Amino acid sequence: MSPVFLTRLVLDFVAVGFFVMAMAYWWLDNRTHELVGTVMFALLFLHNVFNRRWWGRLPKTRRASRPWITVVLNLTLLVSMVALMSTSVLVSQSLFRQVAVGGATAREIHILAAYWSLVVVALHLGLHWSIVMNVARAILGISGKNATRTLALRLASVGITVHGVHSSFELGIWPRLLNLPTMQFWDFNEDTVGFFIHLGSLLGSFIVLGHYTIVAIGLRPRRTEPAMHPN
Repeated sequence: MSPVFLTRLVLDFVAVGFFVMAMAYWWLDNRTHELVGTVMFALLFLHNVFNRRWWGRLPKTRRASRPWITVVLNLTLLVSMVALMSTSVLVSQSLFRQVAVGGATAREIHILAAYWSLVVVALHLGLHWSIVMNVARAILGISGKNATRTLALRLASVGITVHGVHSSFELGIWPRLLNLPTMQFWDFNEDTVGFFIHLGSLLGSFIVLGHYTIVAIGLRPRRTEPAMHPN
C-alpha cells in the first residue's frame, strides 16, 4: 500500500467528517459552519483532482452494470454538491457575505441539497467499501477468511442498518429529503452526542445498502483503486 494511496484515503474520510460536522448547523455558530463547509469543499475539489482520469474516461465507460451504477451515482453527487456549494455562497452570512444575495429559495435548496448529498455520499462509500475493508485488513495484518469474523461483521451491519432506520425518524430525514415542511429540529442543548450517533448510524445504513447492492449483483471494485474513487 503506497503512502499516496493511504493519504488519499485519509483525506476522503476527513472530508466526510467535515460534512457530518457541517450538518450540525445549530450546534456550530454560522461562521464555523461556513469554515467547515469551505474546508470540506476544498477536500472535495482535491478528491476530484486525484480522480480526474475517471472523468476523462467517462465518455468511454463500458455498458456494464457497475460502471453505469457508479456513473449515475457520481453524476447525482456532482449535481447535489454543485447545488450545495453555489447556494452556500448565496446564503453566506460570514465568509462570502459581500456576494451573497440570500433568499428563502436559495436556503431551501441549500438544505435539500445537503441532505441528498449526505445520502449519496454514503451510497458512494458503500459502493467502494470493499476497498476500505481491504485497507483495514492490510493495516491490521489480517489475512484469510474467518467465519466468526464474517458473521460478526454481518451482524454489526444489520444492527447499524436497524439503528439507522430508527435514526432517520429521530432526525426527521424523510420530510427534508422530500422538501416537506417540518418543525422537527434537534435540541443540541439536550443531547449533542446523540445527534452524531444518529447521523453516523444513518450514514452507516446507506453505506451498508450501497455495499450489499454491489455484492448482490456480483461486482466488486478493483483492489487497487482508492476508497472514494468513483471508478
